[in-house]
Amino acid sequence: MKKARTHHILSFCVALIVVSCSWSPLYSETDKAAAESRDSLVKKITTISKFGKALDWCSKNNLITIAKQGRDEYFDVYVMRPDGSNEKCITCGGPGCPQKHNGVPAWHPSGKYIVFTGEKKENSTSKQAKQYAMPGTGFNCDLWLGSHDGKKFYQLTDLPMKIPATSVIHPQISHDGEKLLWSQRVGRGDPWGTYALKVARLVIDEKGARLKDIKTYQPGKKGSFYEGHAFSKDDKKILFSGDLQPGQPINGLDIYELSLETKELKRLTDSSNDWDEHAHYSPDGKRIAWISSSGFNLQFKSVKGHDWKKYLKTDLWIMDADGSDKRRVTYFNEPGHPEYIGGRVVVADTAWSPDGKKILATVAYENNRGRLVSKVVIIELAL
Repeated sequence: MKKARTHHILSFCVALIVVSCSWSPLYSETDKAAAESRDSLVKKITTISKFGKALDWCSKNNLITIAKQGRDEYFDVYVMRPDGSNEKCITCGGPGCPQKHNGVPAWHPSGKYIVFTGEKKENSTSKQAKQYAMPGTGFNCDLWLGSHDGKKFYQLTDLPMKIPATSVIHPQISHDGEKLLWSQRVGRGDPWGTYALKVARLVIDEKGARLKDIKTYQPGKKGSFYEGHAFSKDDKKILFSGDLQPGQPINGLDIYELSLETKELKRLTDSSNDWDEHAHYSPDGKRIAWISSSGFNLQFKSVKGHDWKKYLKTDLWIMDADGSDKRRVTYFNEPGHPEYIGGRVVVADTAWSPDGKKILATVAYENNRGRLVSKVVIIELAL
């Protein structure tokens, strides 16, 4: 049985592992003044938690959930306050909860439940199997729903163990709590496999929790990879990233909006050579935050995307919900800016604060040994 424990650094896979210091500003007072003197969208950046990977911020109870890795090399789901205090592991030894990789958590709007991916207990314990089952890659994992206090857990899917392996990544619950969005590997394909977007009705009642009426979406002319990110404020549309254009490299993901009713597809970023991912609507639905490699002119040596981890670097961006007025928020990769860390930086998963004035983000960066270490930060916006 797993227990809460001390954490350590490991490399990242499709979603990024996050490491951090204790609660402390990323800016010094001098840097803050420098930031305020330029046309910056950032007021302050504060580090809040250690070793996080994938995250969400609940508007109902103002609590944060992240996944963190322990000494046994497995991830668990944690809940904490926005300042990083009162941290609690909800999947460590939870009744009926799988006790391997648990992660990519997302809040139910009631604040009572968290959906996450959980590795099958039958999955191999080999090093490779562990790596591919990590949150964000999700091979041989299922969708689970747990109570926020870790007292009850419900298995939502029971996907078959087969070759090629299925995977589930990035579940998201609609604002009305009635629908669940996730991405699922459904077949072979180079390099990551063929994926589809799945949307189902989420039922929670006295009998437990379950999914009904699962629908599959594979929009676009070519798409092989889809990653679901968010429901619109009215829950009629979804945001996702994918390689939907003929000839588009897998390293050139774009952000799209899809109407679940009309199937109308709107391309919000048009940059086939840039990596655009992790898009989320602001609480008022007027803006979208996402991460992008725009401006870095990345040169991946493998056109099939196998080496993306060696070269990828991204920063946080914001645009209007219709795709207009794109603005870069952070400059972690730019010398001369207050948030510049040194070396390559990858901003990964994000979540808006309930008031829309801050963004919770994972930030992975290279240390002086060339290894990726990381942290969970809160970015206070000047909007």
